[in-house]
Amino acid sequence: MPDTSEMMLRLEKIKRIDMRISVDVAGIANMPVRDANGNLLPLVWTRQSVHNEYENATLLTRDALQKHLQTFIEAGVKDNIEILQKVEDPALLVDWVVRTAEYWERRYATKRDEKFDISQTVFSAMFEAVGEDIVQVAMAEKGFPKFEELLDSQMKKLTEGPPHKSNQYQSLLLKYVTDANLPAKNSELESYFWMHRGFNAYVRVLFRLDIIPKLREHLCLLAGKLLQKKEVCNKAGAYSSMRQRSDVMQEFSLQKQVFALFIYGLSQTNIDALCKIFEEDEWIFYAIDHTALPLTLSHMRAPPMHTQQAPAPTCPRCCASLENEAAKRRRMD
Repeated sequence: MPDTSEMMLRLEKIKRIDMRISVDVAGIANMPVRDANGNLLPLVWTRQSVHNEYENATLLTRDALQKHLQTFIEAGVKDNIEILQKVEDPALLVDWVVRTAEYWERRYATKRDEKFDISQTVFSAMFEAVGEDIVQVAMAEKGFPKFEELLDSQMKKLTEGPPHKSNQYQSLLLKYVTDANLPAKNSELESYFWMHRGFNAYVRVLFRLDIIPKLREHLCLLAGKLLQKKEVCNKAGAYSSMRQRSDVMQEFSLQKQVFALFIYGLSQTNIDALCKIFEEDEWIFYAIDHTALPLTLSHMRAPPMHTQQAPAPTCPRCCASLENEAAKRRRMD
């Protein structure tokens, strides 16, 4: 049975993959990705939630948190002023203040980043790119419909069969997202709310998987060129020259042909390897909606604190060490 730390690492891995995909697609589309401070723009990486009226509420603003941090530091210095005055190295106080502020910043940033996902603009381009006629024809000839059928079959098992028999990761996830008082049947249906479904799930899995070499790169290129076409040629109220629209359309058409040739060049071994992911329970993470799961701060590891050892007491007359054997062993450990 997998443990909680493994589950959290897998969820974090999928989230990192999604962020990388969104950045790549937007970048290929020649769209701005980050602001002047280096933060990802909402056009690329944005807050997604079913319960927007609750998740988007900000009762504790950044300014309020900064005020609390200031009060905390002042109280800490005030309570330990006598000890701090005896410390020979004043840099210890600076280190403590800086490390405390950094830890608060890291916690705050992680908490605010829990529900972020690929923006709808970027995902629409991904969705449409996979649905293109030439892409669907190429994938149909190489056996991708079998992979889609296996995905749909596995998704049905999550809600139709008992969790402990269908998927071990589903059983572990249900412990964190399900009310303990719910009946067994309702508990099984809970997975519907934190899994992507239908063609949406198919698109997510294709982009997230890295079993077939360069498949993700080709998908990102195709989605990026489609997004560029939508922004240049189809955007309402925007003006672009006839030459610019022609160049963008040509690049998109060329990328469709390149992608089709890449799919036709895949061997049956590649398709079989793709279908084998359903033999292991880990497949569930490729179709999961990480914005619907509660990633709490309790799973974060606190940084190790380094303290300086106090010098052993010495005799005022002969300067011999007065450290006993027990204390010496503790210091050596």
